[in-house]
Amino acid sequence: MRLKFVASTVLLVTSIAATAAQYPGWDVTPAYRDEKSPLASDPGAPARGKALFAANCVRCHGPEGKGNGPDSDHAADLTDEFRIELNTEGALFYKIWGGHSVQIRTEAFDMPAFKDKLARQQVWELVEYLKRLRLN
Repeated sequence: MRLKFVASTVLLVTSIAATAAQYPGWDVTPAYRDEKSPLASDPGAPARGKALFAANCVRCHGPEGKGNGPDSDHAADLTDEFRIELNTEGALFYKIWGGHSVQIRTEAFDMPAFKDKLARQQVWELVEYLKRLRLN
């Protein structure tokens, strides 16, 4: 009986976590999720990404990517270990490139799309920086 309870609890927790991680607007198709950074071997990409992060992302995500920037009380903690598995290189690119807007009850949670502001290469540079930021 105890084993059945533990198995049910694990299933419930896993289901809740998967649902929370993929709320509307963040469904990343497998084609994007599995995409790899074309700049992974470029040693200068993380530094360029850091400058782009400072110019475009700090105001919401904070200087260390903890989600505590002055312009947002709901930005994601980009260093959260739970998010690392969910946010592959391709998922990060897709989320930065396409952004999203979700209305939950009376609050709107917006991540701006950068496809009209940054070039694809610049978004990949951001991805390379975020990969390093996660390690700190």
